[in-house]
Amino acid sequence: MIRGCLFFDIDGTLVDSERTGQVDEEVLEAIRTAKKNGYACLIASGRSLAGLSQYRDIGMDGYVFSDGAGILIEGKDMILDPIPKEQVLKLIEQAKEYHAELFMSSLHTSFASQEQYQMMKEWEAILSKDGKEADLGLHRLEELNDDPILESDICFKSPAEEQIWLAVKDPSLEYINTTASYGRNGGTSGELTHIGVTKGTGALLAAEMLGCDRANTYAFGDSMNDASMLKECAFGIAMGNSAEELKEIADYITADINDRGIINALEYYGII
Repeated sequence: MIRGCLFFDIDGTLVDSERTGQVDEEVLEAIRTAKKNGYACLIASGRSLAGLSQYRDIGMDGYVFSDGAGILIEGKDMILDPIPKEQVLKLIEQAKEYHAELFMSSLHTSFASQEQYQMMKEWEAILSKDGKEADLGLHRLEELNDDPILESDICFKSPAEEQIWLAVKDPSLEYINTTASYGRNGGTSGELTHIGVTKGTGALLAAEMLGCDRANTYAFGDSMNDASMLKECAFGIAMGNSAEELKEIADYITADINDRGIINALEYYGII
């Protein structure tokens, strides 16, 4: 019987992408100990499933990806909640009108406007492992096909342009402003899913699929796209390197990612 579910964000929580892009062995050992103690350990990320490829072999019990729009648990049917195609096309037209950049993710592919395409090509190189280039299934936005879009990043050159767009944003889209976590050199950024789809809803649904009560759910994160997860789970843990806005809603603030943050939190809650 599962004692609880642990949901870990990747970037800034499990992994310091500016260093190695890999999960430290000490953290992996702590996760293995948690699993031995009866806890299911899952990744909960804004990344697409393709973007999680290098973390598919580290012993996790499941994945909440694309900000909750996708759930993959071994032995269970995959759950997907994409953005309706009509809203996807409308968003593309609005991005052109309001000078915004888009990065749209489907299950195995992604589509990016010009600046985002160049940035993500660089990110692919950062994600490289053992000399093998990571594959995000990256395409230019003009190559958009019928693949269902699960999540989209949107970036504006100024807060003023973001505010103008927000006034006309389709109400069927969930929007999370992530500027506090991912500074844009004076610009703003956010993430979009179908309305009602967040990391928080995805985490609770994954816990339910595993037979775990909400009272025994733990969320670990560092950025504002983790806020819903920290709120929805019974215990919300913010990393020491988290955005200040996230720390304000956390139940517990642990140490920095590079100062045993995950391990300290697991010890604090008696999980290991």
